[in-house]
Amino acid sequence: MACRLSLLIYETKAGLHWLESAVNMETDHLTSFQLLEHLKKDPSNFDILSQVAKRSADPKHEVAIRNGMLVLFGATPELVNTWRNCIDQQTCHPKSMQRPKALKDLIGAVQAGKSEKLHVRAVGSGHSFSNVCPTDGILLNPRDPVDPNSSNQMNSVLPIDASVLRDPSLKSTLFSAESGMTIEELNQHLDANHLALENMGAYDGQTLAGAISTGTHGTGISFGPIASSVRSLTLVSSSGTVYQIEPKDGITDPAKFSSKDVVLKQDDAWFYTTLVAMGCTGLIYSYTFHVVPAFYIKELRTLHFWEDLKAGLKDGASSQVLTSHRGYELNINPYSANGKHACIQVIHDDTSDTHTSGDRGFKNWLGGLLASIPVVEKILVVFLNLFPKEIPSTISTALDALISPNGIAYVDKSYKVMNIGTVVNKIKAYALELSLPCDTNLVDNVDKLLDFLDARAQAGKGYLTGPVNLRFVAASKAFLAPQTGRPTCMIELDMLVGIDKADDLFKDVKTAMCTKGSGIRVHWGLDPEDSISNTDVQDWYPDLQSWLMVYKELNADGMWNSPLTDRLGISV
Repeated sequence: MACRLSLLIYETKAGLHWLESAVNMETDHLTSFQLLEHLKKDPSNFDILSQVAKRSADPKHEVAIRNGMLVLFGATPELVNTWRNCIDQQTCHPKSMQRPKALKDLIGAVQAGKSEKLHVRAVGSGHSFSNVCPTDGILLNPRDPVDPNSSNQMNSVLPIDASVLRDPSLKSTLFSAESGMTIEELNQHLDANHLALENMGAYDGQTLAGAISTGTHGTGISFGPIASSVRSLTLVSSSGTVYQIEPKDGITDPAKFSSKDVVLKQDDAWFYTTLVAMGCTGLIYSYTFHVVPAFYIKELRTLHFWEDLKAGLKDGASSQVLTSHRGYELNINPYSANGKHACIQVIHDDTSDTHTSGDRGFKNWLGGLLASIPVVEKILVVFLNLFPKEIPSTISTALDALISPNGIAYVDKSYKVMNIGTVVNKIKAYALELSLPCDTNLVDNVDKLLDFLDARAQAGKGYLTGPVNLRFVAASKAFLAPQTGRPTCMIELDMLVGIDKADDLFKDVKTAMCTKGSGIRVHWGLDPEDSISNTDVQDWYPDLQSWLMVYKELNADGMWNSPLTDRLGISV
């Protein structure tokens, strides 16, 4: 599809201006690659920028422009056995890369790791921005990078044996699947059976293991993270033993369970350790979920100011605005205009409607941004780096695109409403996510964060390029879940890849907000600076010692050591 481009060139009192036509210069004789070479040498040359923009909108030149940008602005020759996450920000070069298709392949990888004294790690969609995935040993990825829709990706539905359940009638409320299945695939299977997850995250491209093991969540103060829906998991340990792990009062009746290949382990410490363990305790083969009958959700998005809404959150988790709706979410412009922060309020309510109605508009702020400023990714980032003071108005434009069209609610199946999608293939973005106690200090903490971001921008120390997103989650029982032990407000701070001073901004946000005793944590997968330390986890997680006891038992030989365990100071 040809790119359409209206270029930002200058800043005036009216705000952001976009030229309708490009400035002509004597560059027509240059190839697209030569033109881009000039751009790399002189990125502030408006004439060259205009010519690049003009060609990017021309179907005859678009492919050459895109390929040239990949070569000149970041692409590198791929090394043998190279793994990268979805934005090429985390990489590793393992000794071996394997694509497991079944349980026996996981067992085989563990046996190989043991005999060759190699570390072992599994990855999925690569949607984590921290070093939870990299390894120097054996890297397992069940997903086919060439054909993501192919079968045999360790993404099959597994049968539920009612005869071994404590309560056989529970079978209709349970659903079991291999861990390589994506949330999207799980939803499709559930929908075909008129079932649904009670809650889910905002992105459905993650594998089950990746989403659950890092603490992925949705919004709704009555619902925990996705891990809270798990009733049983199957794990391959470093010895090659396969465990079916459940809480002490788990769904399986030990007296009825009989398997020569799988050991039933019903133990709270084991379950709440392995549930959110970032790959540090073994290879997850499958999960069994609690599911509910399929349902519809009504969503309404409206424009407000944070300053007018924050009083409604003064009571923390017991605030009426949280308890009276299935889900509540805020998307706040981190930069004020006339002393106020523009804000999109998103309300989810249960509905008796059983058909789709209304129009959602754009699913997420990135979609709104690209629709209003449709540019080649690299050019957009160049422009925002050249004109950082335009970022606040750019965010406002993106937020405006989220408003429910004509003020009419959007109604659809639950998983379609809860999924806001991604435009990661068009433009790369990543995030830092904070986990705050949803208590009476919440509003003050949000104000502190907004003031901090405003002050940094005014001092020329960098801008966040997306909204500050607030979602609300019930407490988790998993020992190292970011939501463990208390109702939680998750705050996501989004950033386009390649923005100047982004790394320093994220580091400084973490330092400013996650002070000792504040209870503010960082999400395991959304920690792009790999900032979580041993000191942090000692302060943040009251059940850390219980987690470590199980971890040391399951990682006694160091097979699950990784850059993450090194950083946390817990490698064996």
